[in-house]
Amino acid sequence: MNLLATTGAFGTNVSLDQLIVINLAAILVASSFNAPQKVIKWGGLVIAVVTTTCAIWCNHH
Repeated sequence: MNLLATTGAFGTNVSLDQLIVINLAAILVASSFNAPQKVIKWGGLVIAVVTTTCAIWCNHH
């Protein structure tokens, strides 16, 4: 259990910057998913997923 407390559930240590990126990605999906244009709808989703994945797994500090 101590391993989960120090590294996180998926082997990551989520920082405040990463949480901000995740929250902004959620806002992007929520605001663009009901758009009538498919490019905005799915583009927002793809950008949010890529950004969130990079924020969690790519250690850009």
